[in-house]
Amino acid sequence: MAMSYTTRFWTLFIINLVISFALAYAGYWLLIAALGLIIGYVLNSDKASSAFICTGVSGFIGVLVVIFMNPYAIYDGEVTAAIIGLPYSIIGSIILLIITLLIALALSGLGGLIGHYIRKITKH
Repeated sequence: MAMSYTTRFWTLFIINLVISFALAYAGYWLLIAALGLIIGYVLNSDKASSAFICTGVSGFIGVLVVIFMNPYAIYDGEVTAAIIGLPYSIIGSIILLIITLLIALALSGLGGLIGHYIRKITKH
């Protein structure tokens, strides 16, 4: 029996979330782009936005959880912000957090989009 699209989407979303978390925890969070490529290919969606959401959001959440597992994440962000010239306060830390999460979203989501379009090209 074939798996429905919704079931496949959520199954791949959870798989991507767990593996993204493991990669980020191990320090290899840049590899979520390769993971997004595979998930985007396997998803076989009709819409590119589905591939981006399935891969990008789960990679984003995985990196966010790993960041907040560190009890000193906010303090470390404040120190880093002061070093690079941002305000030495919670604002500087939040700016760095947003930049990091946008990079994670872009890496994972763009990997999913590339995988989606590779499948479209190879199947036609």
